[in-house]
Amino acid sequence: MDFLIKGILALFWLAVIPTACGALFFKKHDTFSFAKSLLFGYLLLFSLAELLILLFMYFNRPLHELVACYGILSAAAALSGVILLRRRKISVLPDLKAVQNTSLYFWAAVLFILFQICVLVFLAHLDADDALYVGAATTAIETDSIYRINAYTGIPYVRLPRRYILSPFPIFLAVVSQLSGGLHPAIMAHTVFPVIFLPAAYLAQYLTGQKWFPDNKTARGVYLLTAAALCWFSAYSVYNAGDFQMVRIWQGKALLAAMVIPLIFYLSWTIVMKKPAEHTWLLYAMANLSACLLSSMGIILAPLMMGVFTILGSVRLRSIKTAAYGLLCCLPSIVLGASYILIMVFRKWGIL
Repeated sequence: MDFLIKGILALFWLAVIPTACGALFFKKHDTFSFAKSLLFGYLLLFSLAELLILLFMYFNRPLHELVACYGILSAAAALSGVILLRRRKISVLPDLKAVQNTSLYFWAAVLFILFQICVLVFLAHLDADDALYVGAATTAIETDSIYRINAYTGIPYVRLPRRYILSPFPIFLAVVSQLSGGLHPAIMAHTVFPVIFLPAAYLAQYLTGQKWFPDNKTARGVYLLTAAALCWFSAYSVYNAGDFQMVRIWQGKALLAAMVIPLIFYLSWTIVMKKPAEHTWLLYAMANLSACLLSSMGIILAPLMMGVFTILGSVRLRSIKTAAYGLLCCLPSIVLGASYILIMVFRKWGIL
């Protein structure tokens, strides 16, 4: 019974709260989209987690304070999203026309994705990187600290681990584990995260398919089914995005490759390359900050991708405003990237 309650709490914090938070980004005359609401909500929550974790880590505050602060702010954002939906009279009930505007290929893709989720949950891959990622989350919980104890040795860090402090996704794992009634981080990572993040990765692909084939439901279904098949048969290498998605979706770098980078592509298509923009530029900035949380590679890859689209969009639309907004949205990566370089230089000089 205790485990069931923790499971319900996990789904509440990882599915209900993000979806409600994403409602903040719907305009008055928009039709509610579960895919957009969930994904946009995660951009908000990942951005919030990155800022809070760095702040609490800098001031050496205990983990339980971070958990309380994140829980209160994310719940407040979710409540605001629900209130906003009601004020704008946006219905969250399924639209029959939207259901009818699908094909058999789409439902075949859905069944295939459900099968993949079952495989990930019941035949979880045990990855050597979990010694750090899950270990860091468990250590943070057991010591009520944020990157103060080495997960490998149990000895306090003499210096903070420069490779991980700017992308503290394991601490996010620790936070949601605590919010879920103390569910163990290993169970959260290997059993709960795949149930949430694998569908989220395919929802990002689904949004892209909607843009590429707006008037062809068969093509959209084929696209999603093809994406699922390519990921399933992607183990010809252990370094590609599909393999990461299938065997280690609970790790930040896998989530970056599987969900956030495809979502940045979708946002680039609908914000940077389109006038007027379909969504707010704030989402673009939060996508950059979310990439920073997930992996140190995100600090590099996100601004590169966003910078290319910003240049293309500025030229295509002949808009200096687009270039300025795009640069501002890349600021989180620029600041964190510069901080990482300074940390390396200072440590080489023996200052840090």
